[in-house]
Amino acid sequence: MKKSSKKIKKLILKFENGLNSAEKTLKKINKISSIKIDKVLLTNYWRSSDIENFVELLVSPEIKNWEEIDDTYADKLITEIKNNLINDALINKNITALEKRYKKSKRTIFNWIFHKNIMDNRKILELLKENTIVQL
Repeated sequence: MKKSSKKIKKLILKFENGLNSAEKTLKKINKISSIKIDKVLLTNYWRSSDIENFVELLVSPEIKNWEEIDDTYADKLITEIKNNLINDALINKNITALEKRYKKSKRTIFNWIFHKNIMDNRKILELLKENTIVQL
């Protein structure tokens, strides 16, 4: 476990044991995590994840070169998502990069895969490439 992972886990456990306030805990976690969280997520993560997976989600680095994602790389990222449906950190990392690259709103790809059950890589890539931006 990385140093930042251990520190975040310790902060969460102190909060859960009533030793630190949510505000103090959030401030410290958000300084060292790769994604920012709020009080709702801090107090409710356990509903969908164990502490180890939650901490992994918080410390997983983003894909830095998201502007350079091409069809081949996008296909690879989509395949990784589908092959790791219980790895929240990997899913978040890949979906965030794809949504940035194709200018889609947050949770768009998540909804396609997990709510609309779109599992065909070509269909997902086709949807990503559709221009859904409304010009005013």
